[in-house]
Amino acid sequence: MRRKSTSGRPKGAPLGFFLILIGLSALILALVARRPSGKALVLTPASLQETAGQEEPSVEPEPLFPVHVDGAVQRPGVYYFSRGSLVGDAIEKAGGRTPEADLAPLNLAMLVQAHMKIYVPSAGQENLPFSMDDWQEPPGGLVDLNRAGSKELESLPGIGQATARAIIEYREAKGPFGCIEDLMQVPGIKEGRFEKLKERITVSRP
Repeated sequence: MRRKSTSGRPKGAPLGFFLILIGLSALILALVARRPSGKALVLTPASLQETAGQEEPSVEPEPLFPVHVDGAVQRPGVYYFSRGSLVGDAIEKAGGRTPEADLAPLNLAMLVQAHMKIYVPSAGQENLPFSMDDWQEPPGGLVDLNRAGSKELESLPGIGQATARAIIEYREAKGPFGCIEDLMQVPGIKEGRFEKLKERITVSRP
């Protein structure tokens, strides 16, 4: 007579249970180890150089030019300025006026130019080292080659932005114009062009 099984469960049940458990473990490991979607970014020396090359170009600093500030200021000497600086700015950079200074003869709003000398007189001082006429505005609306900025120079007939820049660069490199004829020393300005300009320009002593 055959004995009946007391467990009531097929013998293959434990094996199936372990197989299911192994399958679930493999699935969990696959989910955990799954790589993130998207393409990985790999930085190489070449890509770093390419990225560096795309940076915004640095702005070159504007060149400075020397100006001699003398007379009744706290710290007389040579100082460097950029285009657009005024006589008043130059006096402040030299420490400001002294108590005895007389600013009345000076045009504090005048543009400073390369290699010019700004002399601040004392009150009642005689025998000034400059003429008062040197500090006056050009007569009759003439453009002063030694003081004019780019916009003023461009107001002259036939003078564009490039030529105005060439005039200013020549003035800063060679010093003030001694006479209006010196304008023909600027590259691009010959006698024919000068003839059209000579009635509209003047030079003042720096």
